[in-house]
Amino acid sequence: MGKSSLEQTLRRVTNPARYTGREINAIIPPEKSTFFRIALGYPDLYEVGMSSLGIRILYGLLNEMPGVSCQRFFAPDEDLEFVLKKEGWPLFALESKEPLASFDVVAFSLSSELNYTSLLNLLHLAKIPLKANEREEKMPLVIVGGSCAVNPLPLSAFVDAFVIGEGEEVIQEIVQTLKFMKGCSKQDKLEALAKMAGVYVPGISVFPVKRRVIADFENCYFPVRWLVPLTEVVHDRITVEIMRGCPRRCRFCAASYCWKPVRFRSPERILEIARQAYRWSGCEEISLLSFSSGDHPEISKIVEKLMEEFSPRRVALSFPSLRADTFSFQLAAQIKEIRKTGLTFAPESSQRLRQILGKTITDEETIGLAKKAKETGWRQIKLYYMLGLPGETEKDVEEIIRLTGELSRILAIHASFNTFIPKCHTPLERENLCSRQEFEAKVAKLRGRLGRLPRVKLSFHPYEMSVVETFLGRGDAALSEVIFQAWRKGARLENWSEHFNFSYWQESFKESGLNLNKYCQQQEEPVLPWKIIKV
Repeated sequence: MGKSSLEQTLRRVTNPARYTGREINAIIPPEKSTFFRIALGYPDLYEVGMSSLGIRILYGLLNEMPGVSCQRFFAPDEDLEFVLKKEGWPLFALESKEPLASFDVVAFSLSSELNYTSLLNLLHLAKIPLKANEREEKMPLVIVGGSCAVNPLPLSAFVDAFVIGEGEEVIQEIVQTLKFMKGCSKQDKLEALAKMAGVYVPGISVFPVKRRVIADFENCYFPVRWLVPLTEVVHDRITVEIMRGCPRRCRFCAASYCWKPVRFRSPERILEIARQAYRWSGCEEISLLSFSSGDHPEISKIVEKLMEEFSPRRVALSFPSLRADTFSFQLAAQIKEIRKTGLTFAPESSQRLRQILGKTITDEETIGLAKKAKETGWRQIKLYYMLGLPGETEKDVEEIIRLTGELSRILAIHASFNTFIPKCHTPLERENLCSRQEFEAKVAKLRGRLGRLPRVKLSFHPYEMSVVETFLGRGDAALSEVIFQAWRKGARLENWSEHFNFSYWQESFKESGLNLNKYCQQQEEPVLPWKIIKV
């Protein structure tokens, strides 16, 4: 593939800015062939992958290591994929346009089960054999990290090594080891990786593999040289991680169990990060990232410092996640001084079920908070609910309807409903997924009762997507064949509803001789497959 031919092709695709690799602050790779080279990818479209803080952290961190070059890649849209296949060109890294197969390591950050087939598709487009045991010695090692790695088994046939837990330290250890072992056999490299804490190598690692945790979160690496995309992305803003882990114990939530311990960044460090990132980028919004920003013990001080610094520049502050029971309206009053962003609460279910599941806020408190939000200047609130939680009754659904209706008399409401998905390593990991019939009956009731209200907007996560997330999230090694067959049928980019086709999965289960329902029903086996990982 000539670079000139590719450049001409990129001029003809829908959004060529996805593939240039020349964003503001992008790192141009060195031409020295002696550099250890890593291709770092996110198996979704550019606008999703570039919204991942994890990708940004690893990209900056690896490029600051001596003798290391890291480049990015993302899933091409249909138009570019068609051209790559037609011309026989391999998938390339954005910065140099060199084939992924020429790198030492191809690494993926994986945060959604619906991206598993895209991971396979990217390997295929890169002309890298999908099955790990079919790759020749000259091929790059394929490494996967991210939140999905807490159950690596479904992808174990395709991946050489998994990073379990937080990657900032372990990825440097992996790269240093592989740099030193350049020229050694693949088997020797994998055996060396299997000895590292927080690395799972299928067929070699001794169980259980314990999740890696960053001890010094205050001073760990942050990519202040903030990449500024040349096209619109999902989260086009500076994202500053202010705390890691969640202090709550919500029984359904993987964050409560897989991301301990809770660690906080100081207001001074947060201000310095935001200040530097703004200097590099000039972005007009700073988002304070955590599982629940209101749980930071110094959140008011953080906002005060950021407001003092950025209010004169009309830079907005936002919170991707706020619990209603930790929301401070003194904080809201501070934010009111500059351009507002959205307010999001997650009641999850009825008050009765919230108490059982570990969320203690009452309906009365939630309504009171909504009234204060209105007084403080908000006009709309987004609510997150789950349907099909263990023990849910018709009365619980009625209570959701009642609470949403009362809140809509105070503020405009966007109520988003997801199906409860039993997550590995949580107290509810063995529970079943509700049936399609149950889900559709609940949706019909909600639409019938809430859909008529003038200030309520409803959205529902597709049930079939929840099914796929469930059986892949709780799957075993046998599901590798199902994933492979679904990909062969055309499954890819499945987080996008226009690409999702549930029949691919139904047919693949049937052809593989496995029972889809088994993975979605109550799990009865004494030892669950994913207990090879200790979180």
